Amino acid sequence: MKKKFIKMNDGKNYLSLGNIINIIKKHSKVEASGIQKEVFCGVFNINDIKTTTVNNYLIGYRPIGIEYKKIYLDLKEEYLNNKEIFIPIFANIISILEERIIKCDDLNIKIINENSKIKKVCLDILHLKDENVSNNFIEKINNYLDNNNYYEALIELLFYGVLENKQPIFDEVIININEYELKEYLKINLYEGISYINSLKILAQKDNMYANAQLGSLEYSGLISGKIDYEKCYEYYMKAALKGHPKASWMIGNLIFSNKVKEKNVDIMLKFLNKAVDLGSIAALNTLGRYYLNINEITSIKYFKKAAEYGYAYAYNNLGMYYEKNNDYKLAKNYYKLSADLLNSWALNKMGEICINEGNYKDALFYFNKAINCPISERSYYAYYNLAKIYKSGNKKLNISKNEKLYNKYMNIFQNKKES
Repeated sequence: MKKKFIKMNDGKNYLSLGNIINIIKKHSKVEASGIQKEVFCGVFNINDIKTTTVNNYLIGYRPIGIEYKKIYLDLKEEYLNNKEIFIPIFANIISILEERIIKCDDLNIKIINENSKIKKVCLDILHLKDENVSNNFIEKINNYLDNNNYYEALIELLFYGVLENKQPIFDEVIININEYELKEYLKINLYEGISYINSLKILAQKDNMYANAQLGSLEYSGLISGKIDYEKCYEYYMKAALKGHPKASWMIGNLIFSNKVKEKNVDIMLKFLNKAVDLGSIAALNTLGRYYLNINEITSIKYFKKAAEYGYAYAYNNLGMYYEKNNDYKLAKNYYKLSADLLNSWALNKMGEICINEGNYKDALFYFNKAINCPISERSYYAYYNLAKIYKSGNKKLNISKNEKLYNKYMNIFQNKKES
């Protein structure tokens, strides 16, 4: 099963950064091939960026880099107190639209609102009719346009394209669905209350693969008895895997690979991992990469890269670790960055550590704080440790004073998790 990524810069139905950039291009007098990169730099008020990176962001096959989102997060915060904060960006955009250098001193909000090309850009963006955009947002933009306030309209549209629009998105073919079993399973999920677990067990006894897979997941997390039971987890997943459940097939292989169960048969592990791959499990590709890492590096990297093609964060992490171990720090950082852009907590913490080593303390603090705000089940607790170190002594470059209270708070969270 392959994810079919959807292009988000083809002018069809997406209020995406790619479509916003294309609309600005359309109204520009410049027809040079590098205009897309120039518009991107103008919108973010930066000097340069790799062309391939721009292409991936604007097509929508990758999430917009977290450092570029940070630019707009900072702007959004400043914008509350200073409406003119976007004038440099408008100077960049109008310079491209009119093919002449526009200085910030030449502009104010009134002049921008009178610019006919800015008006056309706003109207064209609004005509994208993205069904994911709320009616309240559309009404807000229309109110700006009705009052000839194109400055604030375009700012809000940029906020949406950079910060709110979800990418990448894809069509995915679902295979091996047993409609009757799925229907019975969904009934329990939709209608059962306090008897949910018992109802799942009754359904599992009828060999319902979805109920068995769900019970396997609950046992893996310790949410049935209060204690993790990998053997029961394995039993439930095996019943589901034998009926062709993709995740269950992967979990059988993963439990054996991770030495969490009594079963140690490598042939069984490989059988179910390969079966999971055939059923479309990206996680299984990544696990096969881990298995072959100390056996055949070429095969291992092939699996990691295959999983990475689907935007699988853990595959990016594994590739990063591989290249870091082999002293290719630039390539390793690139892979960690790809994972961090997907808000993988481990990678966010790793990027923070890299920034510390590079002397970039501002970005390091940003990454560490992002890491501790990921879902609790996925959170890298070393980010708490790294934050604790910052507050233990303070940091003059960040204008952060020594803070014993925050140091103790973050260190206690780290220590408690480490001991649990």
